[in-house]
Amino acid sequence: MIRLLFLLFLPYPLFAQTVVGTLSKDLKEVSGLVFVKDDMMAGINDSGNSPTLYFINLKGEIQHETKLKDAVNVDWEDIAFNGKDKIYIGDFGNNDNKRTDLCIYEVSLKDALKDDKVDAKKLKFEYPDQDKFPPKKKNLHFDCEAMAYYNDSLYLFTKSRAEPWDGMSYVYSIDPKDKNQKANLIGKLYVGKNGWWQDAITAVDIQDGVCYILTYNRLMKYNIANQKLTFDQWVYMKPITQKESFAVNSKGEIYVADEVQPGLGGGYLYKVVFPAKKKKKEKK
Repeated sequence: MIRLLFLLFLPYPLFAQTVVGTLSKDLKEVSGLVFVKDDMMAGINDSGNSPTLYFINLKGEIQHETKLKDAVNVDWEDIAFNGKDKIYIGDFGNNDNKRTDLCIYEVSLKDALKDDKVDAKKLKFEYPDQDKFPPKKKNLHFDCEAMAYYNDSLYLFTKSRAEPWDGMSYVYSIDPKDKNQKANLIGKLYVGKNGWWQDAITAVDIQDGVCYILTYNRLMKYNIANQKLTFDQWVYMKPITQKESFAVNSKGEIYVADEVQPGLGGGYLYKVVFPAKKKKKEKK
């Protein structure tokens, strides 16, 4: 079990982001990205769009697409990869905290890359600590837009919609082998005090013992060691757009995408580089 630590934020550092491509209009509501190869990402759109999985290159250009058979995009929000052969798509967007049909779709990477239509296994789940649909406003912690695969489990980081704002994300684990289950609440993470638009978690990825967490205005890094998740570093994103997807490959390269929104812009693929940490001077 990962024990989550509260953190106190320091002032924002500069954000090193570079536009590397413009996404196709077919991905104008991109809500999830994940690397399936170091030079290829899989991406999805969110609610109201077709149940389609897109494969794009490092410029954001679509190389292949496939539709999930017998699947519905109620509110797809994030995507994960087990590093071998399975892709997981989270249909767990839950703005009003009243859904009772939350699920994750599992598809074969090999079949998805080969065919125009692909079979999908449906993993149903529910939150063990939710007993009202919707709960009281102060308990609106059951929307989710962030999922990552790590050590044979899927991890969900919820997006707080509590009133008043409390800055909390609830973290759950899911067994990808169980077709119908209650998620396991493993901890709570304090993200920040500035409200939903700045401190709500929109995506997560885990690579090589590092957990990356995205909000609308920053990307954060946490180290995972000794069953603990501890804050390491962050970078600030400006201007604020609807950034709800990013991916990290085995080389540590980070790509972030934003949705197209009137008045906010978006529709771009960015490459992100964290600034190098300053080395401490050795005492003579």
